[in-house]
Amino acid sequence: MKYIIIGASAAGLACAEQIRKEDKNGEITVITKEKYLPYSRPSISYFLKGAVKESGIYLRKSSYYEASGIDIVTGTQVRSIDRKAKTVKAGRKTYSYDKLCLCTGSKPFIPPMENVSGKINALTFLDLESAGIIKKTADKKTRAVVIGGGLIGMKAAEGLSKICRSVDVVELSPRILPSILDEKSAKSVKKYIEEKGHIKFHLGQTVTRAGSEGNRITSVTLKDGKELPCDLLILAVGVRPETELAEKAGLEVNRGIVTDPGTMQTSDENIYAAGDCAVSVDMLDGSRRVIALWPNAVNQGIAAGSQMSGGDIRITSSYPVNAIDFYGLRICTCGLINVQDKKYTDKIIRSGSSYKRLIFEGSRLVGYVLINSSANAGIYTSLIETKTDLKTLEGDLSGTPDPFIFGKAERNKRMKGALDL
Repeated sequence: MKYIIIGASAAGLACAEQIRKEDKNGEITVITKEKYLPYSRPSISYFLKGAVKESGIYLRKSSYYEASGIDIVTGTQVRSIDRKAKTVKAGRKTYSYDKLCLCTGSKPFIPPMENVSGKINALTFLDLESAGIIKKTADKKTRAVVIGGGLIGMKAAEGLSKICRSVDVVELSPRILPSILDEKSAKSVKKYIEEKGHIKFHLGQTVTRAGSEGNRITSVTLKDGKELPCDLLILAVGVRPETELAEKAGLEVNRGIVTDPGTMQTSDENIYAAGDCAVSVDMLDGSRRVIALWPNAVNQGIAAGSQMSGGDIRITSSYPVNAIDFYGLRICTCGLINVQDKKYTDKIIRSGSSYKRLIFEGSRLVGYVLINSSANAGIYTSLIETKTDLKTLEGDLSGTPDPFIFGKAERNKRMKGALDL
């Protein structure tokens, strides 16, 4: 069997490794447009601020791939897929396949802004190459502006604050980290980051245009007319699934590559998709959407690789879960956070610097936000994933972290399977 995997990040590597587990002799080729071997994309912020070296973010040693019989073709863009001939064109070569997996990930979303396109100091922050350019560009004299106060933008801002003279973050939402924090928790996190990182926030704002000298941006103007000096502009508004190859090949696409939610098979029986380019089914509310998170990408890659090589591993659950820190502040979130329907209720517990918000649908836990309060995160995650009826448990779920809210047999079962964040 010949296997082609397009993309070499979390999903692509997981797919290749699962194929090798189930097919010891198949020919596995992973093609990536990046010039690097598979690396930890979440670690680029640590690379930017100098917490890890470039060599420390690679997922495997280079010798591993040869020993495993996995051919990684770097720096090569796949141009097209011929489904009838079962080939892909990449660079000047044509590769044939029996099974193909699209792990093309996502691409930055760049909002319309006057006089920004083509400027050499307007950069994205989504991969190792961009992080390397930023690291070489920024210094203690640099005045940086980050557009986007979500996860990508805030990690870029944190890294830059260790290097630059000043960092301004511009976010359209009225709060930072809007996808993972509610209004109350966002305020406390914002205050903490302002104090620890000396970052200035401009919420409810967008950049409308940039001032420049030659091919360099020198300032940006916000929607309210305020002008910010700018030596480095980071475009981190968000991402969109990279579906161009799939669309050109005639696969079904609806805001992401449409797949069978268990097998990750696309509308072509010989083509699979996994990771940030693929649509998932959120087990908590049944919505079909892209859940662009590392653990989800790995799980999808494993399922796709197994199905491609004749195995039977399937995706059993997909839901958003995050564990991240800013300047030592630990934030864990999971499940449904920003829900508006009256069928959901929540409970908030504050104690000093810790914050805990639990979201319920009836007698089921469906989401949480934990700030400096992650000791019970594994238990909560297990309750969410298993859709446990809380009426069957003993004790107060929202109290101090205590696994003994369960009966003895159930407690042992859940503690064994709980996710340790």
